[in-house]
Amino acid sequence: MLFNSAAYLVFLPIVVALYWLCPFKFRTVLLLVASYVFYMTWNTGFGLLMFGLTLANFVIGNFISKSVDRRKVWLIGGIVLNLVTLGFFKYTYFTRNAVNGMLGLFPNNYQLPAIPFDIILPLGISFFVFEFIHYLSDVYKGHKPVKSFLEFALFASFFPTQIAGPIKRFQDFIPQLHKPLQITVSDFDEGIELILFGLFKKVLFADSMAPVVNRCFAHPDLLTSADVWLAVWAFAFQIYFDFSGYTDIARGSARLLGFKVPINFQLPLMSRNVTELWRRWHISLSTWLRDYLFIPLGGSKHGSLFSARNIFITMTLGGLWHGADFNFVAWGAFNGLLIPLHKVWTDTSSKIGFIQPLLKSSAWNVFSIFLTFQAFCFGLLLFRASSVANGILLCGKALFLSPSPAGCLPWDVTVTGVTTSVMFPLLPVMLTIVMLGQLISSRLTGTPGIMPFPKLLRPLRPVYLATIACLLMVFSPDITPQFFYFQF
Repeated sequence: MLFNSAAYLVFLPIVVALYWLCPFKFRTVLLLVASYVFYMTWNTGFGLLMFGLTLANFVIGNFISKSVDRRKVWLIGGIVLNLVTLGFFKYTYFTRNAVNGMLGLFPNNYQLPAIPFDIILPLGISFFVFEFIHYLSDVYKGHKPVKSFLEFALFASFFPTQIAGPIKRFQDFIPQLHKPLQITVSDFDEGIELILFGLFKKVLFADSMAPVVNRCFAHPDLLTSADVWLAVWAFAFQIYFDFSGYTDIARGSARLLGFKVPINFQLPLMSRNVTELWRRWHISLSTWLRDYLFIPLGGSKHGSLFSARNIFITMTLGGLWHGADFNFVAWGAFNGLLIPLHKVWTDTSSKIGFIQPLLKSSAWNVFSIFLTFQAFCFGLLLFRASSVANGILLCGKALFLSPSPAGCLPWDVTVTGVTTSVMFPLLPVMLTIVMLGQLISSRLTGTPGIMPFPKLLRPLRPVYLATIACLLMVFSPDITPQFFYFQF
């Protein structure tokens, strides 16, 4: 069941109505059943997988809490269990192909046998496995384990965040189950607003950019350098509006049930440097990688070189988490190099007195936002490419190092040749309006990207929401694809 499907538009109101009509003591059970129904509409068998992992992690968490001399053994065993499960479903084909590639370098050319069955990646497994690892790690650090299995099961399966996050922390989620609240007008208004705005981002922006992105990246050899940049700019906005739109719908759905889940985006494309960008993009993942990978590796305790090494390892593994292919590893490594390089620039420039007025100027601020966006997009060429070879080809064209294709490009391959979306010609204007609107809203509310509509203009909210609803009804495509991050 997808957030942008008709089934979800029926499912959500029914669950919300039943939840608030239900006696408080039965609400956890109701949400747990609803969450498993939501998940098992896609694949019934993987509901059993989620239940099995939930039960195993609940038991292991209790063993970690109660054990005296084997706490670390239980922690390592639990982490290995989760990673092996994730690795089997997500990285079996990748590992086999990588091993066969290395074996092909030897004279006998021995190859591993084909896998005799199809391995289907369960939706959301990358996200709820990370939640399980967080739970075990924090219990090991001294946090009290969850006493109720039903509450722990709901933490793992909560349907608004089940498929693509945000990645929750149990210390924030579980206490919300103990508050017998009633829905307020504020909760309802915020929930509906977030859902509509999320659909607006997904359907009108992300889905309108998808045709040009798919078409261009399917023919990297036919693109000019200008086309490469236009295509990757379109992809940067596509993935931002797709994933932040999903997060808005997730947060809005949770808000209708009285829950608050983490914010995942704070206008990251307006960041002034790459370090700031990764603090504002997919925040729940970035903080997870910091807390459960970067810091355990040693963080920045032992000097800049050691810190740079840890950042590189963290970002490279973060790239591998995104997808089982070497182009994702290369994308992660690229960002793992950019962040330490930015630190070097910051340390060096702070010692050069005469450039300080320039670095504090508005012109430099605008230039740094532009430069950060360009660096982010350059990395996305590796992320979106179908292979490392195509990624290198695209990067070469972006740097004007590869020759343009001979002859005339097919009209339907270039960015300007997109005619399948009636919204596409209007996108530059609408992008400007939405980004400026979010920027102004963040200035008025004091927190980037938290509310899509400023409180000072609340009297205009009905007009704003009605306009979004009308745009969705008029300009929605006949078929809207699933959210981009569902494949991870």
